[in-house]
Amino acid sequence: MRYFWLSFIAAVTLFLVNILGFVDTMTNSAMGCGRGYPLCNGSLFPNFSDYHSVIEYTHRLIVGLASILLFVVSAVAWFRYKSRKVKWLVLFAIIGILAESTLGALTVILTLSPMLLAAHLGIALISFSALVNIAYVIYLEERKTHQLEKMSSAFSLFSWFNFIFLYAAIYFGGYVAKTSSGGAFRGFPFPTERFADAGNAFWVDVTHRTFALCLIILFFITLWITRKFRGIRKDLYYISLINFIFILLQGLSGALLIYTHLSLGSVLLHVSILSLIVGGQSMICFQSK
Repeated sequence: MRYFWLSFIAAVTLFLVNILGFVDTMTNSAMGCGRGYPLCNGSLFPNFSDYHSVIEYTHRLIVGLASILLFVVSAVAWFRYKSRKVKWLVLFAIIGILAESTLGALTVILTLSPMLLAAHLGIALISFSALVNIAYVIYLEERKTHQLEKMSSAFSLFSWFNFIFLYAAIYFGGYVAKTSSGGAFRGFPFPTERFADAGNAFWVDVTHRTFALCLIILFFITLWITRKFRGIRKDLYYISLINFIFILLQGLSGALLIYTHLSLGSVLLHVSILSLIVGGQSMICFQSK
């Protein structure tokens, strides 16, 4: 099981990269190492008396470690496990980490639009999802699990629709965060502010909450479908159950964001649960065929 644990550690490290990225943003530490990349203010080490510099430097360090682990796991998976599914996952993992690193560097060097910055989390989650699935495939292979029963094409298409819709919600949520459109709203689950007071930010916030409600409905439908097939695909049923619990917790963490006025802890909780949801939904997609 050593290859499984290696891939699991790689996925956890990449999870930390995403969380540290938000710590970086929320503490205004993105420029803690200046506009130089990869050096930190022209040095190999940060200014330890400046916490902004330490946070940004730590983020870059973890990104480097995660990248190394990702490439090692990808190489092992590519040559040890011959299925086409694994090779696609490896490609997604590598393309995702390269795109994330490139966009992260451009964020430091250039001033990017909120739309591009919002895409950063979505891109980061591609690699994370791929690594989660690689770890699961390796787990099944190492345990000599027999070929799992395939779900119907309709269910597979529905699962991918959910994933794309989830990704759209993430992108929009990132846009809400980057434009600070949701920071002024206090009511939950419905905003108490009026359009006349909030302007266009009102519709941005309402759209964001509508995305969340639709995801709860879609995940409940997925759970209802997989429950009927739990006799032959118990794994998909349990993943769907966990994902449905997570999406409910995500809604509650959204309320926490509102009532704590976007505190750092509530933001990190929101992003952490979201990352786990994406990983779970990607597993449903890839394991349904």
